[in-house]
Amino acid sequence: MNALRPQSWLLATLLLLLCACTPTPEPRLRVGTVPWPGNEPLFLGQELGLIPTQRVHLVEYLSSSQLLRAFRNGAIDAMSATIEEVLSLEQLGHDPRVVLVLDASHGADCLMARPEVESLSALAGRRIGSEESLLGMYILTRVVEHAGLKREDVKLEFVPLETQVAAWQRGELDAVVTFEPYCQRLADVGARRLFDSTRLPGEIVDVLVVRKNFLEASPQQVDALLRGWFATLIWKQQHPQEAMQRMSRRLGLDPLRFHEALSGVRLMDEHAQRALLTGSQPGLHTTLERMGELLRHHQLLEGSTEASQLLDIAPLLRVSP
Repeated sequence: MNALRPQSWLLATLLLLLCACTPTPEPRLRVGTVPWPGNEPLFLGQELGLIPTQRVHLVEYLSSSQLLRAFRNGAIDAMSATIEEVLSLEQLGHDPRVVLVLDASHGADCLMARPEVESLSALAGRRIGSEESLLGMYILTRVVEHAGLKREDVKLEFVPLETQVAAWQRGELDAVVTFEPYCQRLADVGARRLFDSTRLPGEIVDVLVVRKNFLEASPQQVDALLRGWFATLIWKQQHPQEAMQRMSRRLGLDPLRFHEALSGVRLMDEHAQRALLTGSQPGLHTTLERMGELLRHHQLLEGSTEASQLLDIAPLLRVSP
């Protein structure tokens, strides 16, 4: 027994040295999303191997409220968010940093109504369903404003995204504020499009937002995602039919209908990022300031936010010098 002790001690010492020399695995960037055509290039990129799974982990939530809760609770490090949500997160002290503009909605956010509701003004007194989210409230506010009504003129009911079609079929709602692919799913059961984001140009913009401390600690993971996003958009342009087929499967739409849904979303490539995020007066900076004013005007946001603090263009400059 005693003769073995020096060997055992030597083996234990070697194991400790080996452990000390083994590098700690880098954390993956956990990115939260919701079902939305503009997010599909992220999943396509991973399917193609252009967004490496060893660096980026995509997590899909059923609703925007679940997604925001996950970010606030630290369950994810990044998320696909609207600029309305980014401003809200900043107000709550969660240090969001916008590193990429994913898309702008140009028709893919909608208000679907029963056929007998023939105009926006006819929404007075009607039951309108919406996800319990700042985006849903903002779109509803803009809808009633276009209708010449006030928010108290309609009956708002919070309905989760995944139950909106069922609530409609049960006759519980007269109209629904939602987005693709739910616009199409409601159209399938008899709803008609009464309003969409073509009437709100530049107001509904989706961005990739990363928590500041993760961005500072693991910038290489963020860079990998940006490179993969740009490469995926190039691949999509080169293989349009195959891209539609691959992306449509996840949202449960046939390729033609997915193409229709995606036509209301303007995806932002590498060239577009330059105009939106760089320069003396970045386009997104102006959009954030304008949106902050609108949200405060409609009492959906309190206090002011310094838009320039929300943008971090270092990852973009590293991958696209």
